[in-house]
Amino acid sequence: MTTKPAADEMFRFIGSTFEAARSDEAILAKMKGLQGTMKVITTDPDGVLIIDMATQEAREGSAEEEADATLRMSTTAANLFWQGELNLLASMTRGLVRVQGKKSLIVRVLPIATKLFPLYVQTVTDAGREDLLVEKPSPASA
Repeated sequence: MTTKPAADEMFRFIGSTFEAARSDEAILAKMKGLQGTMKVITTDPDGVLIIDMATQEAREGSAEEEADATLRMSTTAANLFWQGELNLLASMTRGLVRVQGKKSLIVRVLPIATKLFPLYVQTVTDAGREDLLVEKPSPASA
């Protein structure tokens, strides 16, 4: 990974990931009945993402919007999380990710979010931004 995403790219990538998830019956089944709104405030660059679990939508928002749970992290950390390369719970413990509000919502959503990681990676790849992806060692070099 050599660069970091711009805030508008993160909104687009995560929004597209949720769009793709709405056509995946297995993911929809896991998300069924989940209620709540999460706000992700990113820094460097600054941005706010609102994730509505009931509608499975992610969109740009504002820091003033109400949410059931709020996560604060760098844009780099958010990008790593959506690739499955950042352990959210460990990052919360170390203070790299700060949480306000209903932590129980985050705990319920986390196992479902892991199902979205491949969709996020595909979205970033389709956008031609492979430079944002963590380079995996090839099987021959492992």
